[in-house]
Amino acid sequence: MNKHKSNQVKLMKNKSSKEKYIPSKALYKQKYTTPLKRKTRKNEYNAEEEARLEKIAFGDPSGIINNILNNENLENVKNDNDVSVFDNASNDSIGEIEISQEYSKKAAWVDEDDIKCSIQDAAKIQNRKIADVPEKLYKDYLSNKYKKIVGNPKWAKLEKSDDLDNEILKHSCHLEKPKVKNLPKSIIDIKALSPINKETHTEGPIVSSVEFHPSSTVALVAGSSGILSLFQVDGIENNKLHTMQYEKFPISTAKFLKDGTEVLIGSQYYAHCHSYNLMSGKTYRMLLPSGLTNIQKYEVSPDGKILAICGRSGEIFLLHSLSKELITTLKMNARCRALAFTPDSNTLITHGDSNEMYIWDLNNRVCIHRTIDDGCLSCASIAMSPNGQFLATGSKEGVVNLYHTKTVLESRNPVPLKTVLNFVTSITNLKFNPYSEILAIASGKRHNGFKMMHLPSFTVFSNFPTYQTHLSMPEAIDFSPSSGYLAISNKSFSAFLYRLKHYRNY
Repeated sequence: MNKHKSNQVKLMKNKSSKEKYIPSKALYKQKYTTPLKRKTRKNEYNAEEEARLEKIAFGDPSGIINNILNNENLENVKNDNDVSVFDNASNDSIGEIEISQEYSKKAAWVDEDDIKCSIQDAAKIQNRKIADVPEKLYKDYLSNKYKKIVGNPKWAKLEKSDDLDNEILKHSCHLEKPKVKNLPKSIIDIKALSPINKETHTEGPIVSSVEFHPSSTVALVAGSSGILSLFQVDGIENNKLHTMQYEKFPISTAKFLKDGTEVLIGSQYYAHCHSYNLMSGKTYRMLLPSGLTNIQKYEVSPDGKILAICGRSGEIFLLHSLSKELITTLKMNARCRALAFTPDSNTLITHGDSNEMYIWDLNNRVCIHRTIDDGCLSCASIAMSPNGQFLATGSKEGVVNLYHTKTVLESRNPVPLKTVLNFVTSITNLKFNPYSEILAIASGKRHNGFKMMHLPSFTVFSNFPTYQTHLSMPEAIDFSPSSGYLAISNKSFSAFLYRLKHYRNY
């Protein structure tokens, strides 16, 4: 009986030990002792498939490399019709390896000490023992250890450069370039915003100057009261940044110089000017060179190196923009009223109280050509398009002629591409927008004397200004650097701001 009981106890212990040894979770796992193969996702990235599709769509750039390196082998391949698929695949793989080596990213910085330091050296310095590991360099040992514990972070992966996508364009001449939307004609999408100087309105009854900063959302407004104000342009508040008062100095013109770090302020009544430094906030008073009695109107060359100023007796004074020193003086047969530089800053075109335009070579400082302005008796304004394609002239009789620049520079009697006869008063200002798609025309002798012409259709926009627009008598015009805004000053204390919705940027 005792033996029988002992056997039963042993069986019970064996059963309990078995139950403890194989829990329910383990039994569940035992069902799937043979691991299932991992299913590949349909949307998983496949480099080989991408390379195959690129070859079909864009051609294989590796073929060019193989042609340069292995001309003889490729000729044999062309003649041999029994080439195996394996051989072709190997050639393609060689090309892919070469391309990947060419466009692969490299580490921005490599420490020379890491390359020299071995595991044994590091162990001696740290006074500890390191088990036998396959790596020889301590750098590789730490890198592999980090990858095992944390994994390889994305920032540390040296993948192919994104510039490879742009390289496709070099091999795909048949691809069309993205089209830029052209400005539609007839009607312009324009919206009136808060005036730039709505906080002040103290610049003077005649706001003679308004100009956008070339690289920031700042605009200057200056007028006959001798006040220069800077505003932050946002179209809503247009907060005032700074104001400068020049006593007994009616401002006739003010422009940004030196990429927007300086403002040169001139007056038609005084033989000196003021220079305002935006970086230091200081103003400097400078006397004009001998013979130059005032600065009523001046232009800055596109490269920012030369100032061209109209004189009283047909002179054109050329000054250095940095030192304001006189470079030379050019002379016309009639008084100079308007001037314009070509985009390369090598040629100056002047016009005045006659029907002739003078073309000056600024390198040799001589007149190289004279041309007749069609139907003009006396010129009041002139403008050159930023792309150098068009030249516009405005006469005191209210006629605007638009020329092709090449014909003006070469022909004695150029024929205008378009003549605008919408005005009967003097054209006081002409301005092209930065994209050379709009020519703004202003006449300060007429209420709402403002028009905009669409280029190259040479048609005037019919929806601006309207009867509800109150520009008064426009004085100065300017477009923001990307044509998103239009500024128009007038002879009633205001500098109006408009949004041109076709242009998305400032």
